[in-house]
Amino acid sequence: MSAKQREIRARGGRILDAAYPLVREKGLAAVSMEAIAREMQCTRGTIYNHYVNKEDILSALATRSVRRRMEMFRYAVTLSDQPRERCAAIGIAAEVYVDCLPDDFAIEQTTRHDPVWQKASPTRRELLAECEQQCINCLSGVIGAAIESGDLTLANGISRQRLTEQLVFGLWSLVYGGLVLEATSPSLGNAGISHPRIAIRRNCNALLDDLGWRPLYDAGAYQSFVVAITPKLRRHAKRLLEQPAEDSPA
Repeated sequence: MSAKQREIRARGGRILDAAYPLVREKGLAAVSMEAIAREMQCTRGTIYNHYVNKEDILSALATRSVRRRMEMFRYAVTLSDQPRERCAAIGIAAEVYVDCLPDDFAIEQTTRHDPVWQKASPTRRELLAECEQQCINCLSGVIGAAIESGDLTLANGISRQRLTEQLVFGLWSLVYGGLVLEATSPSLGNAGISHPRIAIRRNCNALLDDLGWRPLYDAGAYQSFVVAITPKLRRHAKRLLEQPAEDSPA
């Protein structure tokens, strides 16, 4: 990139940094071009040079968060050569993302309202969808590697594409949906669910075992792997937070 392009990205990142606490502390209604301009001590025109409206800013915040989640997943799959362990590593990376980047996780939830999505520019919607697709591709790649190695076989006439789709959605809904419930549902404790993450992990492994994804679940080996990779994932999350904030221009 040229020096001018780098400056544009950096300024876009500073705008997001100014909007970030407004969303977290005061909610979507507190975000406006005027409020962000006040925080940055600049004119509204400066903000409009980068974003067409506040929904674009909110979408950019969500994109930055999903991009960090994507980087967590990409790092996670480097922590083992075994597909089943790499699949587990993605799930643990999702947990570490929630624990070490809680504001990013919250921003993802807060900005996923239909009015925000509908008013954001097509370019911003595209960027967010692309980042989410790359998260999915990490898991799809691990599933493909399991099929290629023979650890996961195509049974009952199911196609490779269909099996991959079922596994991606099944694991995504179990992990992501479970972590959202853990973060937002006060009724879990009243329902006797005191360790939701243990339930999430067991349900994921039950799904993989049911499909015959080898090696089958072994509680001791699984826990040893989790203990070994969690500190590495936490260090990577810290590195992501320390990176200078940037935003790809729309």
